Amino acid sequence: FGSSPKKTPPSTSLQRSHSLFEHFPREMAMEQPKKVAGGAYGQFLAEKRPELQAECKGQPITAITKLASERFKALSEEEKAVYQEKFEAAKAKYDEKMEAFLANGGEKKARKSRKEAVKKKKDPDAPKKPAGGAYGCFMAKNRPSFQEQCKGQPATAVSKLGSAKWKELSEKEKAVYEDEYKKKLEEYQEAKKSYVPPVRDDAEEPATKRRKVKEQKEAAKAAEAEAKAEAKKAGKAEATPKASPKGNPENVKLEAAIKAKAEKLGYKDSLVKLAARPEVIATGKSQGDLLKALEENRGRLHPAKRAILGA
Repeated sequence: FGSSPKKTPPSTSLQRSHSLFEHFPREMAMEQPKKVAGGAYGQFLAEKRPELQAECKGQPITAITKLASERFKALSEEEKAVYQEKFEAAKAKYDEKMEAFLANGGEKKARKSRKEAVKKKKDPDAPKKPAGGAYGCFMAKNRPSFQEQCKGQPATAVSKLGSAKWKELSEKEKAVYEDEYKKKLEEYQEAKKSYVPPVRDDAEEPATKRRKVKEQKEAAKAAEAEAKAEAKKAGKAEATPKASPKGNPENVKLEAAIKAKAEKLGYKDSLVKLAARPEVIATGKSQGDLLKALEENRGRLHPAKRAILGA
């Protein structure tokens, strides 16, 4: 009998990718792994943090990193090498997870700062990108069946069963789900090209609010400057007291109905002080509006002022 021709062994990268899928199911791999940072010092700090926190109890948070830095510098080269090895092992594990993530159709994205993440809001009407690759399509189709089989078990049992069932499929059976995923991805990309996101109403809100406060402050300054000019023109410049940001309550005359209501609530003095403020005067708010702001803030002057100014 003639010997069968030798098959070309699969490339090392393909073997490695297959090995990665065995350890990291596609459903798990779709979450981008967190990058390991900090080197040997980072590993040392992570290990010693509880101990350092106990030592620095009652001190500023910077005391922990300061003490950790001093302790790490005091280590011998042999002791530091232990933490360097831990870092290398953690980094290798991260690289392995990242390779599985990318091989499964994931897209590597730069992690945004917490501030940027808070600012950006998801558009609920935007086309949804299909996730999970072929394995995701397989799970979507069979999840109800798997949930029924895992009834009464932990939620993780469904994904474990799905992963086991996926591995049992032949390449031909998996190809059906691969084609389904490709079709969904193409539909998503086409929908994304034609989608026009709506204009966000809240996008300009912070800027509008800042501009409004700025205009109110400028108006208050202009009113104060005008008052000074009029006093000087009348020949009372020497007798005019130095301008106070609080204004002069003696110049405030309350309307009879407003005065009676303020007295009943016990807010008369606060209302007079609030009405005398130049920045409040510049808003053009009525005495009724000022009293309402005091009521909403339980008679507290400063919160009521902030509410009126929109700050």
